[in-house]
Amino acid sequence: MKKLSTTISPMQALKKLALCAALVFVCVNINAQSTNFDKLAKMKGVEFQHVDKEMIGLAAKTGQALQLGEYVNVGGGDDDGKFLEQFDDVKVFSCEGESNIKKFQKATMKLLKGKEWETLVDTKGDDGEIVKIYLSKNGERSTNVILAVEDDEAHLVVINGTFDLMKLMGQGMNANTEAND
Repeated sequence: MKKLSTTISPMQALKKLALCAALVFVCVNINAQSTNFDKLAKMKGVEFQHVDKEMIGLAAKTGQALQLGEYVNVGGGDDDGKFLEQFDDVKVFSCEGESNIKKFQKATMKLLKGKEWETLVDTKGDDGEIVKIYLSKNGERSTNVILAVEDDEAHLVVINGTFDLMKLMGQGMNANTEAND
């Protein structure tokens, strides 16, 4: 897995982080917060993909990766499918068109306003790219949300599991620091 570099754009970083996050999340059941995001799939201009535990398990058994949308590739590699066996639920929303994106972003942010959501990343690049990452934990279970917005496209990845995204982000930062020393 490639490490995030400080020279990549926020959107590229999101795409790589989404890939990383999609590869490591585990979930036994779907969190209630996750089902709220399903409403976004009904919005004009929004494309939606959902991969459940059964499909992920099938991919794990065959050693295949799952391609979710244009930017997220889940699984594959040298772990004999053990990595994918940890997954239960991944949802990817994509939106194009300036007016659709504004409505999509507003609806997404409304869902993320509750006190159960912890902001892990909130960035806005010089060119207007926005990357936001949120976490909601309930015991060992968590819902992780990654939102990336550009002028002409927006992507939202919702992943349920028991994996600690903050821990993954910390390990990635430490790995980058060690690699640069």
